[in-house]
Amino acid sequence: MCRLILSFWFFFLTGIVPAVAGNRDDGLEAAILGFTGCTDIEEVGEEELERLTELYSAPLQLNLASRSKLLSSGLFTVYQAAVLLDYRDLAGDILSFEELAALDGFGYGFVSRLKYFTALRSSALPGHSSVRPPVIGNSAVIKSGIRNSGTTFSPEGNYAAKYRFTAGERFEAGLAVRSSYQGRHFPPEKVSFNAVYYGKGYPGKVIVGDYRLRFGQGLGLWSGFASGGIASPESFSRRPSGISPCTSYSGEGSFRGIAADCGGKSLNISVFVSSEGLRDLSEGAGEVSDELMYGANAGWYGMSGQFSLTAFAVSSLSDSEFLCARSSADARFSVRGTDIFSEVACDLVNGKVAALAGFSTDMSEIVRIAALARYYPPEYSSLHGGAVSSGTKCSNEYGVTASVSHIAGKWVGINGKTGFGSSERRSQCLVSADASYSPEPKFGVDTSSFQIRLTVREKIRISPVFGMEVRFSERYRSYGQPFRSDLRADLRCSFSDWNLNLRMNALHCEGFSFLSYLEGGYAEGRLSLWLRTGWFRVDNWNDRIYAYERDAPGNFNVPAYYGRGYWIALTSGLGLSGSIKLYLRAGYIDYPWLRPAETENKPAKAELKLQLAVDLFSFPDRGR
Repeated sequence: MCRLILSFWFFFLTGIVPAVAGNRDDGLEAAILGFTGCTDIEEVGEEELERLTELYSAPLQLNLASRSKLLSSGLFTVYQAAVLLDYRDLAGDILSFEELAALDGFGYGFVSRLKYFTALRSSALPGHSSVRPPVIGNSAVIKSGIRNSGTTFSPEGNYAAKYRFTAGERFEAGLAVRSSYQGRHFPPEKVSFNAVYYGKGYPGKVIVGDYRLRFGQGLGLWSGFASGGIASPESFSRRPSGISPCTSYSGEGSFRGIAADCGGKSLNISVFVSSEGLRDLSEGAGEVSDELMYGANAGWYGMSGQFSLTAFAVSSLSDSEFLCARSSADARFSVRGTDIFSEVACDLVNGKVAALAGFSTDMSEIVRIAALARYYPPEYSSLHGGAVSSGTKCSNEYGVTASVSHIAGKWVGINGKTGFGSSERRSQCLVSADASYSPEPKFGVDTSSFQIRLTVREKIRISPVFGMEVRFSERYRSYGQPFRSDLRADLRCSFSDWNLNLRMNALHCEGFSFLSYLEGGYAEGRLSLWLRTGWFRVDNWNDRIYAYERDAPGNFNVPAYYGRGYWIALTSGLGLSGSIKLYLRAGYIDYPWLRPAETENKPAKAELKLQLAVDLFSFPDRGR
């Protein structure tokens, strides 16, 4: 029976869906990977994916954004923001992405990713800058889900909602709440909120509520998601956003309190104080934390470099004991197209010093290389840190990393795309290697350990219609399961009226596992429809395979496939009007085949999710 169902969906997807399927912009996925430093979309953190998809839905207006907003977006380095602002002052609005790519520090590759999260709206004459009147904006997102496991009907439900208010470029506020399937529904399990005032010109901003702190290369202070993997040379160095507002469904990785910065073009000072107890109170936690975090950052920014100092401490109010205290100094300079970056941090409680340094440069028009070395001693506290690492923490690790990217072949136009970024080179190759050593025991072993990783990725644009990507990664450890081999191939077909994606993924660690799926989609005007079906064979948890699932914007859905089974998922979007959008996702997963040593099948799961996004109203603010 199960084989019959699989065959039915296979022929339905390959026969009916392609007849009505539509285009998909795979460049968005590449753009997200480029800005997060991840090798695959499955590695991107929930809060970071939510942040970037929100920027995709509401792009940053480059001709109107202040320096503070440019940096808070996390899309630009300080140097890039300075170049952009100076160019606007001298030449007026930027009218095309081709013009933006010609600016120093930008380039074709960076702007081809940037265009997904930014817009170039202009109301000024050529050579002049736009001045948009203040606008009041309101938007809301409401979503809910229901799922059921097994043969009996005992459904579980969840919900989430987000509201955002803006008043021109000067003020914004946001609120997000969420309840999980197995969590309490009222009051909400998670609450995130903030209010932000942006100063005029260069005074900076003030944030009350939830915010992120991202300075230097993350060794001193970096809140929120930080990718542990290192992929392309562009991902080796961080893009510090300083103080930036955070309103996310999960609320993970943010601070809650008050933060502010001020300064001019070349000097900026940030101060902040937060308390986890405020989060505990708003979310109804049984035990309220008495921890207090406070600190400051001072940075100097020039056209060719930057330097900053960061210091913060976490203490307990009840016994006045320092739980963590750290200071750091970071620098980044650009010398004839070569980016050099470094950071040194001191754990003041344990008396440990950590450091990292690296560079990236263009060897030619088609070859770019990067290298990085890091020294994170044992007992160094990595609390609120997020520097590049081979594991999950910046402690007990000495490592070196190198990466080379190479492009070759002629430019090939991509079917269905027009304008900037509508073509790419025939071949894009990436090779990266990382070696790390841990002098003290960790990961359940009682001796020192080491790890070596190699990643090779080749992306080929076969024709305007067909594109293929092959990725191979190998990892060797001196502990646990020593080898982990992962081979994945993706084939994408984009015709004028339909799109088809095929993936095959084989992995060997403790045993052999396999996953494959086929997906077709339709997207035209206000309607989009995607149908995916796949099957998997994963007998050991150490061999689990992650596959990113298409969902409504702002949702995080990367399940780990484990067992022997198949799944099918339908995702659709409908624009009911210019300001109302409705999304639906229906999924079903079944485990009809037994794994070795299993005596009964895992229960099947069905899930239905709805999401409604509304721009409530927007009008000029006459009173400002």
